[in-house]
Amino acid sequence: MRILVRRLLAAALLTLAAAANAGDAALWPEHEARLKDAARRVEAINANPEIPRSDADAKAVVEELLAEPHRALTDTALSGDWKVRSLQGGSYGIYTYPWFKARITNRDGRLFFEKTSGSQRRSGWLLPPEGGTGDWTFVGGATVNDDPQVGYSLADGAASPRESDSVGAVWGIAEERVLMLLDVGDNGYEVYQLKR
Repeated sequence: MRILVRRLLAAALLTLAAAANAGDAALWPEHEARLKDAARRVEAINANPEIPRSDADAKAVVEELLAEPHRALTDTALSGDWKVRSLQGGSYGIYTYPWFKARITNRDGRLFFEKTSGSQRRSGWLLPPEGGTGDWTFVGGATVNDDPQVGYSLADGAASPRESDSVGAVWGIAEERVLMLLDVGDNGYEVYQLKR
């Protein structure tokens, strides 16, 4: 199972890295470097023996979701209202949160994702895969509660990355089902599971 998860994540992240080199998805070097090694980082976090046994079900859900084959997505398939739940992993454990509201809208010819309820929120652009095939790229920012949305710092002209920056890969796993693998680091990751 781990080898399959690693291979699928590696394929997704190679697509993301290629997209990151495109003009619309320019990333800070430290974000690009983290994304290129995301599969190993997720696997290492999930294999941490300090994760409580009580988190085994959440860990299994994350691994099953990430092992799903990647399906191509069109802007039409992505657009609209969604339910989203967060699955967060780190050295502290793996947690599954309840379902909240999200939406994807067309803004000036580009898709914009926003989680609209819950205390932890993300918003940002969904950039199509280079050449029209592969995974989409999420580039945006993270906020809490009803704080104003923030964009990705590099796109906003900032001189350095912000703590609120958020990047990831986006792909379909089934009809009306989407995954977003976000902000993978040595100490944690987050998966957004979307359904209609």
